[in-house]
Amino acid sequence: MLTMFLSWLRGYVVLHISGGAPERLLNLALQRDIDIYDINWLTDDLLEVKAAWRELGQLKKMAKVTGCNLKTRRSQGLPFVYRYLRRRKTLAAGVLLFALGLAGLSQLVFAVRIQPQEQLTQLETETVRLRAAELGLRPGAVWRLLDVDELAKQLKQDIEELSWVYIERQGTIMNIKIAERSIYPDELENATIGAIWANRNALIEDVLIKHGQAVVEHGDTVQKGELLVSPLADGRADAIIKARVWYEGYGEAPLQEQILRAATESRSLYRLPKGEANLQIWGFPPKAEGENMTIASEQSERLLAIGQIQLPLQVEKLTAQSCFWRTNTEAEAKAQALAQATASLQAQIGQENQLLNEEVSYQLLEGGVWAATVRWECLEEIGERKR
Repeated sequence: MLTMFLSWLRGYVVLHISGGAPERLLNLALQRDIDIYDINWLTDDLLEVKAAWRELGQLKKMAKVTGCNLKTRRSQGLPFVYRYLRRRKTLAAGVLLFALGLAGLSQLVFAVRIQPQEQLTQLETETVRLRAAELGLRPGAVWRLLDVDELAKQLKQDIEELSWVYIERQGTIMNIKIAERSIYPDELENATIGAIWANRNALIEDVLIKHGQAVVEHGDTVQKGELLVSPLADGRADAIIKARVWYEGYGEAPLQEQILRAATESRSLYRLPKGEANLQIWGFPPKAEGENMTIASEQSERLLAIGQIQLPLQVEKLTAQSCFWRTNTEAEAKAQALAQATASLQAQIGQENQLLNEEVSYQLLEGGVWAATVRWECLEEIGERKR
């Protein structure tokens, strides 16, 4: 593709060579570093080639030497376009003016559209359109000179009924997306009594106020318990606050792990507390002979009644189990650690979270243990409502 474009910039000709010795002509051209390419035999005695147009004079001389007939079939490229337009100056001027005019018009705003995100009840779209025009957003304005973020912020400040404003460009059309602050009286039952607070640390992504006064905006960092939306005079607030929240999960898995089999014997020991030591009054520990045996301990407390007297009694349940050691590969240990870390993450987050980004890192700890750390960046609603 690049070679074809460069050839077009330099200009090239398509030649038909017949009679004589075409092979000799090609050899002479190659010896003199003449750029010939796309060589193609059309018939047994007709050869088609492409060559840089500046080499045409030399090729004609070589054709006479080799007895070949050389005919130019097409001339293409920028030099030929320039020659054509130079002979037709009026056409060239028209093409240039058209290109400049088209480029200039593409920088202008042709239309401004108001797009409510829901049915408006107390606000007319024309009010938004007129205020936007006063701020400079009107048909005929140069869109590159407009700061749409600042315009949206100013519109929201100037028109009290607006809770949310977003401006985007679609070609030469500017779309103003809006949401109304107030809601219907019968919808007030959906609004919470009191303010709305952040239920976790987060970075605010989107604020949609249905009822109330926003305290935060896009890009703000908030801490858990921080005020997000304050209520209006009726004491109610309703909003959707979307924010970026980060979670971290951790898991470990050894390269060698002990696997317990079924219990072989279980016994209980009964002791009476006596100072720092305990007095064993009944029971014998189970036998655990051999290298592949281990004893698991489980302790509890009871009351021993002797007549009217109740004594604290400690019960220790000892279970003998056979075991064996299993060796994990590095990949298996990492997979187990990752599964633990992911499970701990899923226990932290809700069901309606949108995962935006995931980072996973591994570390080899002492004792041959692989640790996995998983960090999730999620988009979720963080407003805490208290009715």
